[in-house]
Amino acid sequence: MVIAVLLGGLVSFSVVSENYIIPIVAAGTAFILLMVLRRRVGEVINDERDYSIAGNSARWTISIYAILAAIASMVLMAMRKTDPSFELLGQSLAYSACFIMLLNSALFYFFARKDHGEK
Repeated sequence: MVIAVLLGGLVSFSVVSENYIIPIVAAGTAFILLMVLRRRVGEVINDERDYSIAGNSARWTISIYAILAAIASMVLMAMRKTDPSFELLGQSLAYSACFIMLLNSALFYFFARKDHGEK
């Protein structure tokens, strides 16, 4: 958790100061550090309950985002006469909601086939 907080702060600071190389190096370093630390742990880190909670959390997150993005997209498209850039923003939100739902479906299909041993 400390690594994630430090990485988030470093990335935020770097983006504000318009230095885009530091976040890439920091993310790579954090990833490697987490992998090394994870290999040192000898006990069980996650169990089935954790994976179930993570699955439920992901499903709810995708559902809520898709609904909110669709509503915001419709509102922005309706306000396009006020400012023409609202139309582009509304379309971008709509496409992002579609993309995340399609990605979720594709990954669900992939992992369902993988769990059943099919190719």
